Amino acid sequence: MEITLTLDEELVERARTCAERRQTTLDHMVAELLRREGERLDAIEAWVQYTREHAGRSEPGWRFNREEIYDRRVLD
Repeated sequence: MEITLTLDEELVERARTCAERRQTTLDHMVAELLRREGERLDAIEAWVQYTREHAGRSEPGWRFNREEIYDRRVLD
């Protein structure tokens, strides 16, 4: 799909220089940036959904115990 963007000339030049250093194209860099941003937003939405579904499931007064959190046996 082709789209047209209006961007600041200095920004475009900096992005082209960056793409050249990475041996890629500006199109590829923009596509990758948008893909990563989409994945990041999906992960945030999944986390929000998870916290909503699991809210209030711990016992009243329960708190994290630093020693238990960092105890390797608990993480296994």
